[in-house]
Amino acid sequence: FDAIAPVANAALAKLAEGDRAGFDALMAPTVPLSRKIFEAPTEYYKAGIVLMAWLNGHQDHFAMVGGMQSARGIRHYADVFRLADQAGLLADPELAVTRMKSLCTVAGV
Repeated sequence: FDAIAPVANAALAKLAEGDRAGFDALMAPTVPLSRKIFEAPTEYYKAGIVLMAWLNGHQDHFAMVGGMQSARGIRHYADVFRLADQAGLLADPELAVTRMKSLCTVAGV
């Protein structure tokens, strides 16, 4: 839930107001992102959560204990980035783009 928390919070507020359509409209774009983050092998979902935290400026690096950030490939991370953007989950899009570009450079893309 952490990766989609800002949108989920807004969606739950809509639901509390009785606006089911507003809730659905906000939550629908988070479904493909969640599916991508949790795709098999599911135990590597944490890499997607850490990527989202880094892209959104909650940490200053994209490194995990034991190098687990390498559990997923750059295509996976590019998909997570694109889907996060579509879901409105990039708090500072300029920062996220800068960080994603640096990750792509490191990956040789």
